[in-house]
Amino acid sequence: MMAASEVASPLVRRTAEVLAKRQLNFEMSTEGLDWGWAMIDAEAESDALYALTALTPPLHWGELNRLIDQIARDLELPQPRNDQDATRWLAHGHLSDIALANGDDFAALKKVSRLWFDQETPDLAPFYRLKHAIREVETTGQQGHVPGLTQENWKEQLADAAQKWLTRHPLPAGLCGSE
Repeated sequence: MMAASEVASPLVRRTAEVLAKRQLNFEMSTEGLDWGWAMIDAEAESDALYALTALTPPLHWGELNRLIDQIARDLELPQPRNDQDATRWLAHGHLSDIALANGDDFAALKKVSRLWFDQETPDLAPFYRLKHAIREVETTGQQGHVPGLTQENWKEQLADAAQKWLTRHPLPAGLCGSE
């Protein structure tokens, strides 16, 4: 079971995801706009935040990124130091979903696995192996990727792995600009 202190608030999670996607140059269009409105609802103050929420789709990628960068500076939001940090920030939300679902969220596991595959963040590799082990054990009853993983215990093992990862990789404080 996941400790409540390790569950990021929805706004903290969205902020981490937007800043991580910005670092990785991922497309986020209306997601960035929705985040801007959520920050305003949380009473964050920044001229760039108001400029962001005044935009209408389709959004220009460069303009969106420039405004997100300015908002982060204005609100003194922590930034991922590098692509590995950004990947971990994205993985944090998906691994939280897995832990909260007691391991019963294969869709979130696939997203973490894909992050490892695309970004090669070393501490996400176990989730890539877990994904393949779970697929095999569910299909054939056997697997050779994760010692001790069975059809009966894969959800528990997945939830435990997610919880341990979350404990070792907390999101930084200050992701809402008011902490």
